[in-house]
Amino acid sequence: MPELTRIQAVVFLQSCDLFSYCRADEILRIAGIAQERRLRAGEKVYVDNGPADVLYCVVHGEVRLRGPQGERAVGPLHTFGVRDILCGRLRGEDAEARVDSLVLAIEAEDLFDLLSNNIEIVKALFRHVLQDREATSRPSSD
Repeated sequence: MPELTRIQAVVFLQSCDLFSYCRADEILRIAGIAQERRLRAGEKVYVDNGPADVLYCVVHGEVRLRGPQGERAVGPLHTFGVRDILCGRLRGEDAEARVDSLVLAIEAEDLFDLLSNNIEIVKALFRHVLQDREATSRPSSD
């Protein structure tokens, strides 16, 4: 039984970092390809050098990412697994649920099908990626 209604999924995706520049009609299309997945604490989501075939949006809970750059946690309203898909490479880190979690999973093939027919979503994702890149490349003011 789904935990989120369709409208709850839409509202969640509108607030999610990756889709922050998407319009409501675009979010509806994205919600149409997203699938709920429950993760148990300690469950592997994917492993380093595995196929990059799904991106994830954390609804609740927390996922730990471990790779060459260290370890970080991803919580609600944040995505993970995106760059590997967009770059067309194998996974560059391990992902594991730290606690029981709920994520929305979007298959890469479904995402690319959606993007191929909607340039506005492509533009919105580019805006997010570029903003994220600028934010991480700025020197700290501390």
